[in-house]
Amino acid sequence: MSNINKTANHLIVDWGTTNFRAFVMDAKGKMLDKKELPMGLLQVDDGDFAKALKSVLNGWIENFESLPIYMAGMVGSQLGWVNVEYASTSIDEAGLVKKAHRFDLPWGPQAVIIPGVSHQSETGAYDVMRGEEVQLFGLAKIVKQSSLDAILPGTHSKHANFVNGKMTRFASFMTGELFSVISKYTILGKGLPEQVDSQVAFIRGVKEGQLTNSLTSTLFAARTHRLFNNIEENEVLDYLSGLLIGNELKSLKNNHVFLVGGKSLCERYKIACTELSIFSTYISGDECFLAGMADLITVLNEG
Repeated sequence: MSNINKTANHLIVDWGTTNFRAFVMDAKGKMLDKKELPMGLLQVDDGDFAKALKSVLNGWIENFESLPIYMAGMVGSQLGWVNVEYASTSIDEAGLVKKAHRFDLPWGPQAVIIPGVSHQSETGAYDVMRGEEVQLFGLAKIVKQSSLDAILPGTHSKHANFVNGKMTRFASFMTGELFSVISKYTILGKGLPEQVDSQVAFIRGVKEGQLTNSLTSTLFAARTHRLFNNIEENEVLDYLSGLLIGNELKSLKNNHVFLVGGKSLCERYKIACTELSIFSTYISGDECFLAGMADLITVLNEG
C-alpha cells in the first residue's frame, strides 16, 4: 500500500457543471494527491453520481471505500446529486454547516454536501452561489481578516463582502459568459484575424468600461474602434475583455480587494485594478477552497 493510501483520512470533492476535482487529504488537512477531470454534472450519465464518483476513485485510492467524502459546488444544485437548500446571508461557517446535507454512500462511508448561499438585494432580487462560499471562508482564514472584500473572477464573477466573520452580501456579474457569447456569436467577434495580447487595448477597454453608463451602446465601440483604426483588428478581444471587466469594477466601493481564482484570469483583473487605482491582492482559488473546506469539516465534526 502506498504512503498516500496509508495516510489518507478523507476526500474533498469540488464538483461543478463542467469540471470535477477530487483531493485526498490526511488527518491534518494536508493534500496528498488530487485528480481533475472534465466530468461535470452534465457529463454524468442518467444522473448516477454515485457510479460516476466510484469510477474515479476505484484504482486511484485503494482504501476509498472507508473514507468520508466532503463535497461542494453545483453537485448540491437542482442539476446535481442532491438539491441542498441554500443558506441565506448574513452567514458564518457555523450557520453554513447547519444546512449541510449528510447521507451514506452506497459503499459505506458518509458523504456531506456543503450548501450554497443566497442573498436578497435591496430590490428584492435574489443572487446565489455554490462553491465560491467555501473559497471565501478559506480566504478569510488565510489572510486572517474577519472583514474584507473579494472578487472571484470567472464565467459568473462574484463580488463578496465579509463583516465580522460573516458573509453579508454578494453580487454576480456575467462578465465571463458575456465575453464568450459576444466574441463568438456577434458582429463584434466574427471575422477577426488571429488575436494577439495587447495590454494597451485592454487598458483602453477598462477605462471606457469604467466611464460608461450605457454598456450596450459602448460595446459597439469594439467594432467602430476597429473601423476607424483606434485599435488594431488583432486587438479587438483584449479591448472587449477590458471593457467588460472595467464596467464590472464600477461596482467596487472600497480601495482594496482580494482576487481569488485562477492566476491567469485574476492577473487581468489585477491589471484593471491597478489602472483604476484599486489595490488588489491575489490568492489562489485552490488554496482558498482547501482552507475553507478544512475549516468547515472541523465545524461539522464538532457539531
